[in-house]
Amino acid sequence: MSTHLQARRFGHVLALTILASLLGIAGARADNTDDPSTEAAQPARQPGRANDSRVPEPGTLVDLQRRLDSITAAGTSECLPAYAAHKAQAWLNFGRYAAAEQLPAAAQAALMKNAGGIVQSLEQHGESTPDTPELPGARHVRDDLWQAIAAVKRDSRFCAAPKMTAYCEVQLAWAGYEAGAGGWRHADPYVRIAEDYCSTAIATPPTASAVVPEQTPPAQPTAPVAAPPPPPQQQQQQQQRIDLSMSVVFPHNRATRADIRPPGRAELRRFSSRIKSLPKGTIIRIAGHADLTGHTDYNLRLSGQRARSVARELEMLGVPRARIRLTAAGSSEPVVQCAVDDKVAERRRYLACLEPNRRVVIHVITAVP
Repeated sequence: MSTHLQARRFGHVLALTILASLLGIAGARADNTDDPSTEAAQPARQPGRANDSRVPEPGTLVDLQRRLDSITAAGTSECLPAYAAHKAQAWLNFGRYAAAEQLPAAAQAALMKNAGGIVQSLEQHGESTPDTPELPGARHVRDDLWQAIAAVKRDSRFCAAPKMTAYCEVQLAWAGYEAGAGGWRHADPYVRIAEDYCSTAIATPPTASAVVPEQTPPAQPTAPVAAPPPPPQQQQQQQQRIDLSMSVVFPHNRATRADIRPPGRAELRRFSSRIKSLPKGTIIRIAGHADLTGHTDYNLRLSGQRARSVARELEMLGVPRARIRLTAAGSSEPVVQCAVDDKVAERRRYLACLEPNRRVVIHVITAVP
């Protein structure tokens, strides 16, 4: 083979090699989602915030939420309207989730019907206690919790914990729906959240001055009755509550025991030592919270996991599990509001600003005669 022919073939091979290399670089740039120039061209939105891909909320839900907000803005000191308002809000929360996940129309209609009936009753100043109907296709779950929360509604704990009572019932109804839709294993996380709500309401100390919503029979004419003797002095004394509290924050999207930061662990060690010196009747309420960078249902589960992690840490420090009551608030009770910036470079600062919302709050309540 001549030297001239070899040179030509070598030139062709070199040209093809260079062309393939250029095409490979171009393809890698197109597929590389971590490239800063690509991110700058298409800013990422914060998780959980509205965008064009999310299902818009139904008009009925938006209207009911507006009406309920108007009712709650007026405020009330009576336990029955407060309980009813919390129950309507719980139904609306699940209605919002059902719409976003495009769950069956029958379930969405039932959620809106339940919320709408309560809102209408509140607008008309109705005095009836709203019931908790089970959703279409639901299975009846945890009858023991249903019975226990019914007992709460018959005494003054109902007025001391109207929110937890309402959330317990609605969460149980939703757990039954999830059990019917996906089986018992699928429903287990929802049942655990219901346990947290219900146990908090059940453990609430009775409020002597509360008005329990019971039907009062009509007065019957009777002969004069002598006034009863005054109760013992021990019963006349009002109970005082010593309320000690602290909070532990978690990193973004984290909820395990290992995610509790060293300063939080040190605080829990000091706190557990103080708890051990309190009377045996002490109740330790642990409430988990989340920020708004996620779906409502996910945030609720995440906040519950955080509360359970702190509870396990306290157990490891010697605090009896029988004293602990858990609850999860999701992202419904933020303590800070942070401005949203769509720039990728500002996301870390935005998440740092939201850290106080990713908290677990511990309240220690001791009744002292």
